[in-house]
Amino acid sequence: SSGINAEYGKDKRAPNCMFGGKVLGKRPRDYGYDIDPITLITGFSALCTTKLAQGDLSIVDTLQGVDVPALVEYKSRLTAESVLFVTGYAPGLTSSQNTEICFHPGIDLLTTETVHPLAMIQHTVVVMDYLAVRQLEEWVLAIRGEHTVVEQTANTPV
Repeated sequence: SSGINAEYGKDKRAPNCMFGGKVLGKRPRDYGYDIDPITLITGFSALCTTKLAQGDLSIVDTLQGVDVPALVEYKSRLTAESVLFVTGYAPGLTSSQNTEICFHPGIDLLTTETVHPLAMIQHTVVVMDYLAVRQLEEWVLAIRGEHTVVEQTANTPV
C-alpha cells in the first residue's frame, strides 16, 4: 500500500496520477486583431460619405476651448440621440472636463489619434472641426502614398 505513495509522493493531484492536475494550464490568448490601414481608410471614407449624404456630419471651425455645457447645448439643438465630437487638437479637454463629459450620456469627444470608424457608427451625428478634417485627410493620403493637398491662396502661383 505504500508503493503508490512512494512513487508519486504524497500529492495525489500530481499530473501523472489518475484525476490529477494538468501539466500545463490554460494560457491567456489575445484574440484581438489589427485592421489593415487600407481597410481602415476605406471605412473612414465610406462612413464620412454616408454621414455627409444623410446630413449627419457637421464641420465647424474649431472645438478648442469649447466648454462642456456648450457641447451639451449643441447636442440638444441637434435633437440627436448621440453626438461624437472629433477635434484635431491633441490635448483635447482637460481631465476635469473629460470626467465632466462622461456624465452626459450620448456625448463623446475624441481626437484624431483616437477616433475609429466603429465610434462613428455608434453615434447618430458626427461633428468635426476643420483641423480634424485636415489631419484625417493627410493621414489618408499618407497611407495611400499620395502627396498632400496644398490649398491655393491668393498668393499661390497657379
